[in-house]
Amino acid sequence: MDELFVSESELREMLERALVSEPPLGPVVRGAVRAGTRRRRQRRVTGAVAGLAVVAAVVALVPALAGRHAAVPVTPVSRATVFVATLDGPRALVTPISAATGRPGRPAGAGPWVDTLAVTPDGKTVYAVDQESGEVIPVSVATGAARRPIKVAGIPFAIVITHDGKTAFVYGEKSTLTPVTLATGRAGKPISIPPVQTQTGLSAAPVLSRDGRTIYVTPTVMKGRMLVPVDVASRRAEKPIGLKFRPDVVVLSPDGTTLYLVNSVAGTVTRLVVATGRAGRSIRVGSGPVALAFTPDGRTAYAVNRDSGTVTPIETATGLALPAIRVGRMPSAIAITPDGKTAYVVNSRSHSVTPIEVATDRPLPAIKIQGNPDGIAIAPDGRTAYVISSVTASGSISTAGVVTPVDTRTQTARKASTISGQPVAIVIAP
Repeated sequence: MDELFVSESELREMLERALVSEPPLGPVVRGAVRAGTRRRRQRRVTGAVAGLAVVAAVVALVPALAGRHAAVPVTPVSRATVFVATLDGPRALVTPISAATGRPGRPAGAGPWVDTLAVTPDGKTVYAVDQESGEVIPVSVATGAARRPIKVAGIPFAIVITHDGKTAFVYGEKSTLTPVTLATGRAGKPISIPPVQTQTGLSAAPVLSRDGRTIYVTPTVMKGRMLVPVDVASRRAEKPIGLKFRPDVVVLSPDGTTLYLVNSVAGTVTRLVVATGRAGRSIRVGSGPVALAFTPDGRTAYAVNRDSGTVTPIETATGLALPAIRVGRMPSAIAITPDGKTAYVVNSRSHSVTPIEVATDRPLPAIKIQGNPDGIAIAPDGRTAYVISSVTASGSISTAGVVTPVDTRTQTARKASTISGQPVAIVIAP
């Protein structure tokens, strides 16, 4: 018998939408979101953790990887390190795992509530975003040790690192974008994103343009139906681009020419041409799309439809939605191998990952995963996909984290690693 399931993204969305017409209640809303999320994380559930938080971590891994698949270096698997953020009671941890041995290293303490990770282009540092303390914590890839936290404005929930690795932009409540000089660890003056915010909210993670000159930001206000370009050099918000809806996920095409805007409520994806700022017609996909990823050649975008249990391929040359691909129950995340041959879809309620053969859009047999899978990342050499999941012992409220390597050549799960706490984000440092 299925258990009642409410994902974190659904919890946040219900709270925010219920408060759209209410007076500004910043601290009250924030407290309700935190309390509800914590209660949800402490009780036994079946399904995905952090639906859109995984989009801020995995499509922001795919925010960190999706627009630059072709530039991913081929790195021997023995040199890569997997980093997983977990919530372990009143604290958050960032645990390194050797891709060569599968052994977890000593976890680094990273504040009370970390659910977003990003790695620098040189692969030397992972940055953990802590919503509770309002800090960004650098973690050394070489040693796994946390360094001095960096205080930023408001409650941060997303991070973008420039292609040259010099600056991070941290996005938080009331649409504040804080630049951080990574060499010194100093935060600059926050950039205010119009319209002026009086109410706490969430939004899609910011997206960096391919040339690194512009960051596209969605205002956190629920009625903010726009994208705001921010000039990286001058650190100023430019004229907003008006939209007919508020996007839940924003992903840049690999060639950098088009932004794909996901509308989870309407079940659509809309393309916006970067050069003109003009949006095209909406492309109908499945019910409740929550993630989107491109093949490295940019020919196909795959929209993950949580509510309908499908993935919709979109032909980018024509903007046509191809027949939906049936996957497992409650799919929540997707990652595509660097060679573009296989897409892997995390099925939170089916406790599995479904490989999709890109050439034919044919789903392969599902790969069983221990626990409730939440997110996925693929090693730079493409040989292994790493799936994070949470396991709750019968009669217990404590949750253990599991990281399962999936061999992309044999489509089989290898021996999993157990880590402390409930996994909420994953990145791989080459």
